[in-house]
Amino acid sequence: MGSNNIILIGFATTGKTSVGTVLAQRLGMSFADTDALIEQNCQMTVGQIFRRFGEAYFRAEENKVLLRLSGQCNTVISCGGGAVLSDGMEILAHSGKTVWLTAEEQTVKRRLGNTERPLFDDATPQKLSRLIFERTPLYRRFADVTVATDNLTVSQVADAILRALFNV
Repeated sequence: MGSNNIILIGFATTGKTSVGTVLAQRLGMSFADTDALIEQNCQMTVGQIFRRFGEAYFRAEENKVLLRLSGQCNTVISCGGGAVLSDGMEILAHSGKTVWLTAEEQTVKRRLGNTERPLFDDATPQKLSRLIFERTPLYRRFADVTVATDNLTVSQVADAILRALFNV
């Protein structure tokens, strides 16, 4: 099992993919995005998977990817917002340091804007609040480090992670 991965978790729009890419470049590490790997494996977008097969199928595919990535070393791993719901997250979390990227609910709503996010296509403010409320204890459980992303650039979030993990 790898032991030096950096695993990014957090709700949709907290910057896991963009920050992960920058972090991997700065540290000379590989980068893996769970949603991109699922899309590659299924040869369709996350939205298409949700519409055609449903959330349970997506979560099963996500679990396979999480388990596969748990064997990686020297990789920054950007997890989908709901990855903490998968059993494989427990194993992946042991392969490195897990960083929880947070954002205030208002920030998430603003950032969601016009993005294609299957779980949020029909999201009322109440549904969004409920999902954040349900997932927060799971994010907290896995997090070694927490970094708030509100009003920060991608570069600033990467800096904050480096400080938190390596005291630099």
